[in-house]
Amino acid sequence: MSFSEAVIVYEGRGVTSSIRALTAATVSIHSIIVPQTGEDVTIFIDGVGRFDSRVTLVKPPRIDLSFLTDTQERWRQLQNLRKRLP
Repeated sequence: MSFSEAVIVYEGRGVTSSIRALTAATVSIHSIIVPQTGEDVTIFIDGVGRFDSRVTLVKPPRIDLSFLTDTQERWRQLQNLRKRLP
């Protein structure tokens, strides 16, 4: 299973975006939306779950996000992700 796309929710609309990098605490995406650094957004990664996130870098089309999700919940979701990766 590939995790190359995610949906980012910003200003009430969901936009499908490409995942460029994913770690336990951050995700880097390429997207057509342009939020401001410091704004909170939600990102959905299919098969993994929902992550409340804060925008840490905006260099269109690149957007870097830091996960705000509880550490234990994030760990559980990432363990689930590891099981699905080839």
